[in-house]
Amino acid sequence: MLRILAGVSIALLIYEAWTLGRSVLLPLLANPNVLQTDFHYYYDAAVRFRADPSRLYQLSDDVIAGFTYPPPAILPFMVLSYLPLGVAMMVLTLSSYAVVILSMVLWNRYLQQGGVAADRADVIAATLVAIALGPTYSNAIFGQVNAWVLICAIGFVTIGAARPAIGGTFLAAGTLLKIYPALMVALCFWDRTGWRRILYAALAGVAIIAIALPFVQLSAYQTFLGDVLPARFDKTAVHISNQSLIAFIERFSTPPDRFLNWTGEQAIAVGGSVRAFNWLFGIAAIALLWRRATRGPRLDAIHSAAGLIALPAVIAPLGWGHTYVLVLPLIVLHLLQMRERSWLSTAAICACVIVMMVPSGRRFDFVEELPAALQNFAYSRYLLATLILIALPPRRHLDHDIPS
Repeated sequence: MLRILAGVSIALLIYEAWTLGRSVLLPLLANPNVLQTDFHYYYDAAVRFRADPSRLYQLSDDVIAGFTYPPPAILPFMVLSYLPLGVAMMVLTLSSYAVVILSMVLWNRYLQQGGVAADRADVIAATLVAIALGPTYSNAIFGQVNAWVLICAIGFVTIGAARPAIGGTFLAAGTLLKIYPALMVALCFWDRTGWRRILYAALAGVAIIAIALPFVQLSAYQTFLGDVLPARFDKTAVHISNQSLIAFIERFSTPPDRFLNWTGEQAIAVGGSVRAFNWLFGIAAIALLWRRATRGPRLDAIHSAAGLIALPAVIAPLGWGHTYVLVLPLIVLHLLQMRERSWLSTAAICACVIVMMVPSGRRFDFVEELPAALQNFAYSRYLLATLILIALPPRRHLDHDIPS
């Protein structure tokens, strides 16, 4: 079955390469204003920052738009801003795919060291599936940085197991690029090297901030912590491109015409009860991963680490489809174990992979004939597939342990 999924992925990659080049990159090379991508916000912020470092954040921006990353994250965009926007977008896109491939190389090596038996053909097939999935494609279409966030989280888990200082540096870099990898500190609950890695991450974070001081003023951190984060803390978007748990809940009380069409009313304030449920769900998920990692064989700890990497996409208020690039390690782990699973588990894994091959915002006529609640379930497919993959335990057949 994995080879069939890989064959579909090859065809999908050809289609994605064609549409990405023809509909996004080439038009932007010819005219940077011909269409709007997320990358425009980051590029414009970098141009603005170069002219006046005090204007890194524009608090008048809509809460689901603009540059909202931690202050040091502007530095790579500042370098890209010296290029024309179309060229800069192409550089980011190509580098993102290269980083996804490198991430999968690191992860597959880690799995093999941990006793996941897979031949070279299966590893290549699973990697092809990861590269072709909808989140990876969406990450490229919108000019997002989630591929870099992914490699930082994977580097923290894989390289950090033997070299805590390097792993901690990965975590610090990822957190200062996009705050999501900070959740990886929960790894210390079941990994005895976790505390050392977190200590090194704190030291590396201070070092990165200090090195960046000639470019990024301390006032930018005050604005980020005091204004930018609080303004977005209780906000979400109801459009189906947002695959977060909060958005899923909010769509049950939203008419389909609002969550199916992108309008100026996408950003909404989330009630305290929904936010509390989201927090409790996140805590419960971490507790489940912790219990599994400490009470099962070593492969359970690997699965828990993959689940922890994926969890921010679920509990972040704005877990856009491209954020689900963080689920790739979990998907690859399950794919490489499919040969030894029951038909029911294999069917569940295949279904989860297939529904994630389609970009999250893609609409279907037959779905929109269903009642609103069922539409919400169908259009929250990334979220539901990820929850299934987190809940589904790995196949336990280890011959040896990962060296620590």
